Amino acid sequence: MFLRLLLFLLLLYVCLRMARAYLRGARDKRGDSLGGKGEEMVLDPQCHAYVPKSEALWRNGNYFCSEECARRFLSG
Repeated sequence: MFLRLLLFLLLLYVCLRMARAYLRGARDKRGDSLGGKGEEMVLDPQCHAYVPKSEALWRNGNYFCSEECARRFLSG
């Protein structure tokens, strides 16, 4: 009887550790593991979309999400 209880507790412990590792991996894939230190986002003044700074286009002192938005903004 004691051996069954010990085996059950060991199995429960292993299952909990596996579930915890799985959930931690899913959270890492979503980017939650950055601890609030994600990439800076910039606002496109034309379409008002936020874009990661590394992907944004810099034109005449503004960041844009695309060449089309930059052209529209700068021509108007």
